[in-house]
Amino acid sequence: MLEQIKSIADLKKLDVKQLPQLCAEIREKLIADVGRNGGHLASNLGVVELTVALHYVFDERDKIVWDVGHQSYVHKILTSRGENFSSLRRKGGVSGFPDCEEDERDCFNTGHAGTAISAALGLAHARDALGDDYKVIAVVGDGSMTCGMTYEALNNVKNTELLVVLNDNNMSIGKNVGSATLNMSKLRVGKYDRNKERLKKFLLKIPLLGKPTYKFLRWCKRRAKLGYVRNGYFDNFDLKYIGIIDGNEIKDLVYYFTKIKNNVKKPTVMQIVTKKGKGYKPAEDDPESYHSVLPADAPSDVLESSAVAGDTLCTLAESHENVVAVCAAMAKATGLSTFQKQFPDRFFDVGIAEEHAVTFAAGMAKGGLHPFVAIYSSFLQRSYDQILHDVALQNLPVTFLLDRAGFVGEDGKTHQGLFDLSYLSQIPNVAVWTPATYKQLSMMIEKAYRTESPVAIRYSKLLSHDERGFDGRWNVLKTCAEPKLYILAVGARLSRFAEAVAARNDGVAAVEVTTVKPLDHALLDEIASNGAALLTLEENVLSGGFGQSVTAYLSATNARIRCLGVDDAFVKHASVSEQLTQFGLDEEGIDAAVSEMLSKG
Repeated sequence: MLEQIKSIADLKKLDVKQLPQLCAEIREKLIADVGRNGGHLASNLGVVELTVALHYVFDERDKIVWDVGHQSYVHKILTSRGENFSSLRRKGGVSGFPDCEEDERDCFNTGHAGTAISAALGLAHARDALGDDYKVIAVVGDGSMTCGMTYEALNNVKNTELLVVLNDNNMSIGKNVGSATLNMSKLRVGKYDRNKERLKKFLLKIPLLGKPTYKFLRWCKRRAKLGYVRNGYFDNFDLKYIGIIDGNEIKDLVYYFTKIKNNVKKPTVMQIVTKKGKGYKPAEDDPESYHSVLPADAPSDVLESSAVAGDTLCTLAESHENVVAVCAAMAKATGLSTFQKQFPDRFFDVGIAEEHAVTFAAGMAKGGLHPFVAIYSSFLQRSYDQILHDVALQNLPVTFLLDRAGFVGEDGKTHQGLFDLSYLSQIPNVAVWTPATYKQLSMMIEKAYRTESPVAIRYSKLLSHDERGFDGRWNVLKTCAEPKLYILAVGARLSRFAEAVAARNDGVAAVEVTTVKPLDHALLDEIASNGAALLTLEENVLSGGFGQSVTAYLSATNARIRCLGVDDAFVKHASVSEQLTQFGLDEEGIDAAVSEMLSKG
């Protein structure tokens, strides 16, 4: 059946009785394609029925804004990208997040949580101002109810025709935390799915009367939910509330969406309950591990830097009672699960609230603790003002562990960690350290604890197993009698490339940059005094990055400098190796740059 769905028009030709079969086929495709390419599996399995029902009932001109956007795979399959879906997350293929350049029915680019209601509200106001008549639907996960931005948007939705579908699966990436999600839990009907199924099975076993009784009770329930259910939680925002609805029951969803489609005269919340990982038992049993899966050919025994960071923090905490750890809904992904188990009273998961995480940590530092805040590079940029105003301005000892920095590959534009060197280096009092080896990462975490000022430790998922340590100076990986050119490389990948290129070229030295701020002024002065040229390498935008810092420092000299990094652009999804090649940061590109610089003397 799925092969026949080439467009939304084809979907609408189906009878509602055929939709469960379509949903089953979509799940099979998700499991196969995501299992092969990697990507977000559990979240998409949970929203199959929801997505099919939305497109079945609403019109193509209507706008659906997907919060975070990682659960938009089914939407892409149904909107003419099904035939090409096997290219998911591959270079030139289907993006893993909504992308307006890819298809206009991805009406708003989303990649971080908590933005959907604000964006949808803006679309609704634009519609009203221009006299258009399309519907606007924001699909929001309950994890986004921990975001402050969500409540800022709810505070402004009054008198706007807008539908918010609250996809409630009691999960963010990990388990939801905090009072907001406890309030969401109170809205659920206890053991909702289990009791409903028990009643259904019991009634259908009764001869003659069972089936009519079940249909009558379901009709009563639907009418009550549509017209009479009140909810104080959303009433406070002057929102009409409809719920709770089984989000994995396609016929119920079609019924409710059909009834309310043309009756949303004020902002309305429809709360549905879905099961993350629905239809795939491993993902149902462990939705956190299956939130995002690796490609089928990815090695499974790789030591990740997050694990080393977490283990080092545990060791540090054993000796120092003022060590605490903070994360934003990603304990497992940032390596803090072990710390959480060993030191539950010193671990704080604040939910998807990066801004709060930073200021919360600042308060703890002011009170005498030493917080380590572990957040992905691309997510920490949401907290720029809090880092500047609440941490750096007071010169507080908060250590930021910036996991997943640099190119991140297939997640693409919204998740690239390519801006942190620039936005952190410009903030006074903040030191920026860049380990290339696991040993350096551990040593930096230990040194950061002894540092009474803000430190950002920035690293990619995989580092080198070499035993090079950290003493605050840069490491010369390869030198020669009279170097004509120094390659200054930031990070594990580029340090490895720099060393290999230097080994093939006479007169070239390679340096592993372990501190982007402060710079190693002594080594730079030595290079400049010898008249050698410099080639800087960084997985970061060139604007405001490491190369420009070196250029600014040596501006009074005659040093010849070339900087390789990311141009003024957002980097699309592809493999990390393809992204490195795109910007001349692979060995071949670095070799070419070195040859050109040497040829010019």
